[in-house]
Amino acid sequence: MSLLLQDETPTPKSRKSPALALRADRPWDFGLAVAGVVLAVLILFDLGGPVLAPVTLTGCLVLPGWVLVRRLPDADPAARLVWTVVMSAALYTGVALIMAWTRFWHPRPAAAAILVAASILIAFFPPGIGTGRHAIFGQPVRRRLDWQSVRTLEVFRGRSRSTYVPWAVLALAMLAWGVALSVTGENLIGDKGLLTTFPPLWYLAAAAVVGLCIWAVAARKMASNIFLAAATTSLVAVLYASAAMVVSVPRLPWSYKHIAVTNYVGAHGQVDPLIDIYNRWPGFFSVSAFMGEVIGYRDAVDYASWAEFGFALLDVVILLAIARTITANPRIYWTATLVFAFGNWVNQNYYSPQAFAYTFYLTMCLIALTFLRGTPIRLATMLEGKLQGLQRRFSRGPTAPEPMAVHSSRALVLPAAAAIIFLQAVTVPSHQLTPYMAILALFPLFFLGYFRPRWVGAVLVVLAVAYLLPNLDYVDNKYGLFTGFDIFKNASYDLPRAGEMEDSSRWLSRAPDALSIIVGLLGVAGFVRNFLRGNVRQTLVVSWLAVAPLFWLVGQSYGGEAKFRVFLFALPWLAIGAAWLFWAGPVLTRNAALGATASLTILAVLFTIVYFQAESKFRVPKEDVVAAQWLDARVQEKDVILETNAFFPLLIGPNYPSFLEWGSVTSLTKFIQASDGNVNMTSVEAYATKNWKPERIFVVFSDSQRAQAIKDNLFDPEILTALEREVSAGDKADHVFDNGAVRIYEIRKTG
Repeated sequence: MSLLLQDETPTPKSRKSPALALRADRPWDFGLAVAGVVLAVLILFDLGGPVLAPVTLTGCLVLPGWVLVRRLPDADPAARLVWTVVMSAALYTGVALIMAWTRFWHPRPAAAAILVAASILIAFFPPGIGTGRHAIFGQPVRRRLDWQSVRTLEVFRGRSRSTYVPWAVLALAMLAWGVALSVTGENLIGDKGLLTTFPPLWYLAAAAVVGLCIWAVAARKMASNIFLAAATTSLVAVLYASAAMVVSVPRLPWSYKHIAVTNYVGAHGQVDPLIDIYNRWPGFFSVSAFMGEVIGYRDAVDYASWAEFGFALLDVVILLAIARTITANPRIYWTATLVFAFGNWVNQNYYSPQAFAYTFYLTMCLIALTFLRGTPIRLATMLEGKLQGLQRRFSRGPTAPEPMAVHSSRALVLPAAAAIIFLQAVTVPSHQLTPYMAILALFPLFFLGYFRPRWVGAVLVVLAVAYLLPNLDYVDNKYGLFTGFDIFKNASYDLPRAGEMEDSSRWLSRAPDALSIIVGLLGVAGFVRNFLRGNVRQTLVVSWLAVAPLFWLVGQSYGGEAKFRVFLFALPWLAIGAAWLFWAGPVLTRNAALGATASLTILAVLFTIVYFQAESKFRVPKEDVVAAQWLDARVQEKDVILETNAFFPLLIGPNYPSFLEWGSVTSLTKFIQASDGNVNMTSVEAYATKNWKPERIFVVFSDSQRAQAIKDNLFDPEILTALEREVSAGDKADHVFDNGAVRIYEIRKTG
């Protein structure tokens, strides 16, 4: 069913003013324009603050992108959502980078100006007409829109009572989930993280949401798109927001350095390349500080926890949009979305530049697949011909090809190409790895003509190399440009925090490997099946996008994280392959439904084990964060801080460069291990004085970090207990901070 809409042009008889015409013909645009002006005023005068932060953030991420996306009024809804949010974020990133580099730091006036400009464009310039396939840019004319998706809003009208059951179960499951989180508390129980801390009600709620999602795609009669959207959003919340919602501060220790850089940029309104590599790639930190100022949160600690859920949800929507550009089969694109959600165990969604840049990368792929598909060059068609011959040789039974047709009109090619280039331009100064992953994936497809214009691929390379060249010596001297051309060594290096799982049973510690292998096998098997169905070009493009990240292992281990990043960048395409495996045929079969149900269930169980069991090892308590903030506000450049181990979030605030410049942060654990048990206040003072000649010496005793060091069997626990007893009882140290879980002493120098 479709709905015929008429964009009416005011006649001389009506004599409507432009404002009246806007309200009558485009009420949605009128509302957005008014909201944009109101938000601009609130931001400019710093009104509302944290109370209106969600509304302000939503408005900032909708209006600028909507100026462009509204010109595709009946394009795919998932894709429109992605383009609106991501293009808005990219615009703010560009503005924030320029302001940080030029030290002209005025986020609120800049954001207000952007919103006012967007409101004017929305109010007085008409939207485009047509779909992503036949978009027309120009004056409003009569248009025809397909409102099939809107009909899903009428899901409860004229339906049987059974229609209400899935919705009721989903609502009850989410209610139970909220209750379960409210009674979980911040204290962990046992040594398996949240696995033994969550109450049984949490598992019941999670099982219900997972079961609903699997039922919705595997049932003989699929659930509606709107139910699947609601269920999948709930699933992402249960999987990715649960850990963050039971604590009051960001939980992962490696996110605090990112928080520190953001707070530094926000406090000083600039970046300094001499400080560290983050200040040389400041895109994420600049835009985070920019938006934090705009929405009234000037300390990244206050909002960093929500990055994990936000990035996860946005990436899931992008994957859904990508799959919908490749296939019209709803079972395939929804199953791919679930596999992606269950397979993303690498935990790179936290507050970090890589999560930010990964979203841009996926959006670049989405734009290319939507608008820039082309006819490949002769070399590629010859290869396809050989593969088609191979396919006919091994295929059994009739084939049902689903060709990757060219989607976009010529009018959209250049805007789409410009969008990809702009996304690469803001990704390049935001993360060191992602731009090159984008080059590995997209450049060959542009070069071979699968995406056109072909010169876009060359521009992606030029942007990345041009930014690297001024930083080449720094990267090469500090980290090394290559770690060796040994792909097996680069892939087999174990990152300590990922390889040293909790000391539970062996099968729990190997769950990440099992999850990765299963997703990989399902994806490869799906590529083979789709290829045998006759979808040669489609399979070739998607499988290349899955294989391309492997080439990073040729020369870099990326600090031991390379194999995890390779899996992360291959995951979206492996997820699509897995969906092809189950639903490659046009007819739903019992075996396909059972296979999909069993596989998705196994992935869900493994993901839960992997994602939540490491909580006890890596969680940062609130008391440690408060103590670290106290230190950041008081410690000066020539002070020495001795803390229990590396997970104490000492680098947390705008003063963090003082710690780095002086090199004055050291671990008591390392000192204890090197002292052969001869640890007392005198030896601690001598150790600090010999190595740094400090103005002041601070010693930090944290209960949680001490417990973790003891659990890892790093030293005799009595050594640390005796040291704190001596420091607190003597007259050579002042007890300067105590919040019950963290004590800080300042040792007065004897000479």
